[in-house]
Amino acid sequence: MARPTKNDIDSGIQSWDGKIDDNDEALFNAPMPIHEHTGDESDLASTFAAAAYDRCAVWVDDTTYGWTLFVSTGSAWVRMLSVGSRPTVVDLTNSTGGTGNDTVAAVSGSGDDATINDNFSDVIDKIAEITSALRDHGLIQ
Repeated sequence: MARPTKNDIDSGIQSWDGKIDDNDEALFNAPMPIHEHTGDESDLASTFAAAAYDRCAVWVDDTTYGWTLFVSTGSAWVRMLSVGSRPTVVDLTNSTGGTGNDTVAAVSGSGDDATINDNFSDVIDKIAEITSALRDHGLIQ
């Protein structure tokens, strides 16, 4: 669904509409502010019942992760992302000598070191792809 077109307020008609027009401008013609909860994650559910705020978001000063975006599923508040504290994930170095081919093959018998190394290479390659995607989305450093 496309974003609805905003109807601007015709300010100047009444004495009070200037403030409403200013608030309307701040809310709809600039990045949208998200409510900041004054507590932390421990009292979020008791302050804002998840059922009453289905598909709504709120910033919470999480005691572990710092400022974190929580989203209501309609039955619970779910932590989505933290902006201040992202874990650093170190890249693995592939020194197996194997060659990845997007397949983890079964190993049987002796002398299958090449197959084992190829399997490790595939796993390392996939982990590298995942960590790259997580970094691209700002979830890890």
